[in-house]
Amino acid sequence: MIRYNKSKIMRLAHHLRKHEGFTMSQALTLAWSKARRDKFYMVIEVLKPQRVSSPTVMSQYQIDSYYANGAYSGD
Repeated sequence: MIRYNKSKIMRLAHHLRKHEGFTMSQALTLAWSKARRDKFYMVIEVLKPQRVSSPTVMSQYQIDSYYANGAYSGD
C-alpha cells in the first residue's frame, strides 16, 4: 500500500491556488497527479523489530562471580 504525505500535497495545492491562480479543485487535482508521479510525496515506513520480552535469568556461574568479591554490591 502506498502512503502519501498529505501535508506536502496540501501545501502544493495551496501554493498553486494562491500564486498560480487555480481554483482549489483544480489545484488539488494537479497536486495529487504530481504526487502520484513523484516519490517526494510518498511516505516510507520503517518498521521497528518487535522485542520479545523474556525474564532475565542469571546462571549459577554469573551469580557466583557477582558475589565473588564478598563486598556489598548495592542490591
